[in-house]
Amino acid sequence: MDGCVGFNASWRMPTHMRLRRCWLAAVLCATLVAAPASAQSTTASAICGLDTGALHAIEGQVAQIRGLQPLTEPALTLLDHGAMRTYLADSFERDYLPSERESDQKELVALGLIKPTDNLVQIQLDLLSDQVVGVYDSDAKSLFVLADQGAFGPAERMTYAHEFNHALQDQHFDLNKIAPKHPDSNDRSLAVHAIIEGDAIMLQTLWATLNLSQDELIQLARGTGGSGDSLARVPLIVRTELLFPYVDGFSFVRQVYRHAGNSYAAVDDLFRNPPESTAQLLHPDKYIAQVHPVAVQLPGVATQLGPDWRQVGGGVLGELDTRVLLEQWGSNHSDAARVAAGWAGDQWQLVEKDGRSAIVVKSTWDTPAAASDFFSFYSRGLRSRFDSATTEESSVARQALTTPVAATDLRLQGNDVLTVIAFDRDTANAIVDAVTPSAP
Repeated sequence: MDGCVGFNASWRMPTHMRLRRCWLAAVLCATLVAAPASAQSTTASAICGLDTGALHAIEGQVAQIRGLQPLTEPALTLLDHGAMRTYLADSFERDYLPSERESDQKELVALGLIKPTDNLVQIQLDLLSDQVVGVYDSDAKSLFVLADQGAFGPAERMTYAHEFNHALQDQHFDLNKIAPKHPDSNDRSLAVHAIIEGDAIMLQTLWATLNLSQDELIQLARGTGGSGDSLARVPLIVRTELLFPYVDGFSFVRQVYRHAGNSYAAVDDLFRNPPESTAQLLHPDKYIAQVHPVAVQLPGVATQLGPDWRQVGGGVLGELDTRVLLEQWGSNHSDAARVAAGWAGDQWQLVEKDGRSAIVVKSTWDTPAAASDFFSFYSRGLRSRFDSATTEESSVARQALTTPVAATDLRLQGNDVLTVIAFDRDTANAIVDAVTPSAP
């Protein structure tokens, strides 16, 4: 089991919509069906004449491989493309709060991870419409699967194995509990989704190896070409966060499984004690040693700045997004990964006055050398982003850049790095004073 067969993962209805994890999945049934999303108890055989025995056989195979017996039969609803789009849009509207949409959009713009003209919500909706053909909904306890293609072939059977594994995860470990809808930390939520999807990818790979012929495996491999075209067009941050649970999650779960002598008991333990950060996924030794992310504290910036200010959002970037931040602005992947590996914790706040936003990020690092490394690389990144800026200061401990519409302040102190990106110099100075009262 050295790879992910065909990499045909389906999709579990996730939490906070910034974390929608969609990827290619196969269709389930041969007949076009336009079933309403509310028809959660309709069986596959009633809808399209699909042999229910074939599905039960896959369920039994999955349960045996995974070592988890179903506690109940999950509902199955088959949808055509129109009904699937409606279902996804409705769930997106229901579960992605307006405050979360505003915070995500403005955070990523402030950090330069998406353009001001990009619409994060629309990017995600477009990806859903283009990519998702299978969903396990842990609220409805139901599988929703696209069903307007031509055959129940190897890809469709593997997709059902993947989806049914999500149902088993939910029945035994309560996915809504370990991955709550509105998490405080996007980083922690990414890590938890990585074990959920990593387990499902490994399961479908094992299932395919045991239950598909060599010709069918070759058919699967040939059928995945060109599937990432739409992903290549989206911002790096969206693509990276979307693929992380499937690629890095699979790698992490497989390593834990193999280290335990190919035992799923160790995978079960991951659900009982989920990882706390993307750092633990990227460096499994940190999970094993229980190296917890540092809980970095920031005072309420908006409150300190005055009554005209409001806090739009806040949270944790984490190692993964920090790596993307470096890559976005000039660092190559290997350098960005090496530097970000020194991440120990962070906290960010986005504040706003009169429709203009500013962001502050306080990060802490494993060592002063790691903090200095990040300071050095991110200084170059900010210089690349604001290439026409006037340099107010550039020293070993501070970089300050000013343009007509932006002002930055990057400060290094021991293990900590403070980043402020505001819309003018006075605001940047005020935020620095608010979070570091003793700063000169």
